Amino acid sequence: MAILNPDRFLKSLINYELRPGYAYNLADYERFLSWFNDPHLSIGKVIHIAGTKGKGSIAAVIDSCLRAAGYNVGLYTSPHLSRVNERIKYNGREISKVRLTNYLKSIKPFVKKGRAARTFFEVLTTVAFMNFRNQKCDFSVLEVGLGGRLDATNVAKPLISIIARIGYDHINLLGTKLSQIAREKAGIIKPATPIITIQQRRSAHQIIASIARANASPLLIADQHIKIEVKNLSLKGTDIEIKGIWGNFKTRLPLLGRHQIENLKIALLALYECRKYGYHIGKNALIQGIKNLHLPGRFQVIRQKPLIIFDCAHNPDSFRALHKNIQDFDLNNFILIFGASKFKNINYCINNIFPMAESIILVPLNNPRSFTIDALLKKTYRFKNKIITATSVKQALNLAWRLAPKKPILITGSFFLWSFGDHI
Repeated sequence: MAILNPDRFLKSLINYELRPGYAYNLADYERFLSWFNDPHLSIGKVIHIAGTKGKGSIAAVIDSCLRAAGYNVGLYTSPHLSRVNERIKYNGREISKVRLTNYLKSIKPFVKKGRAARTFFEVLTTVAFMNFRNQKCDFSVLEVGLGGRLDATNVAKPLISIIARIGYDHINLLGTKLSQIAREKAGIIKPATPIITIQQRRSAHQIIASIARANASPLLIADQHIKIEVKNLSLKGTDIEIKGIWGNFKTRLPLLGRHQIENLKIALLALYECRKYGYHIGKNALIQGIKNLHLPGRFQVIRQKPLIIFDCAHNPDSFRALHKNIQDFDLNNFILIFGASKFKNINYCINNIFPMAESIILVPLNNPRSFTIDALLKKTYRFKNKIITATSVKQALNLAWRLAPKKPILITGSFFLWSFGDHI
């Protein structure tokens, strides 16, 4: 019998993360899951998270705090940085290659070709469901892959639904208006199920509130229940004081940047809601869970000397947050290594972050959606006097170190730039 290669098999599937296209039927996917005895219905209590910005941070906080409270937790996120195994975790550990391979073996005979073919994301979501069922999770924290309404994770039956900050991303698939994008995200709202969000832009809030009312789902705005005051910002963490429904306490948030505060508010409100269903989550679990947080790729300090920071910003809102971080942390005269997907709106980055860089190194991504170097050069022509190009992030880093060995380096524009990460 041939040995199944997980990477080769997954690469053979339709992958909307790498190639545009969005013709999807959730009912077909539910029929597919029935071949495996509906694993999505037996994965413990589900916390389902949609949104444009902050989903991964919210999921990480909830996962860490629930584990600190003694619960067995499955965590499903996307995309991955280095290995596809990163997407599926149980109690903080990535799914093993052996487990992943065994699940894929059982799924492969049911993966059809042509119009009825199951996608890369559907197959991985199925693996997550099967793993979380077999591990007998108390909770499963599921991050939406794209949109919400038609996302494969939306077959789950949540205890709590969450919508993080909504902004402009995947506009070629979700719509060009914020109200259209919000409608897709709000598609995760289920009847009589609490929906937690923050104060969104007006058009997005109106859509969320309308769909929540139609489903008789309580709408909870995190800003109204939890206040967080930033005491000190440093590259070692953010010292904060939390006030509100959890009482008052101080702690340090390892995730860097003021934008993480609203993500933390959402996560803390979701954890408080869990207590209403009889789950025991105390303040000590919050403090320990926050302390243990680790989320690669979000304004992450890769090296101190010389300073290297990686941030996966890839849309206007995340570039705006990155811009604020650059200002807050006085990141001056840095070398910018930049690459992006051609369907992303990178204008904010070009207009606000490029001028702050001393030198800019443009690189292509290792996937079909990448901006070509020529296309990037055309978009950034006015900075031509400080731009050079490289064929990879690794080469760009070597160029940066030769140009200015002691200058800070910022790598941003896409999750897919992480390929360098395991080599520093």
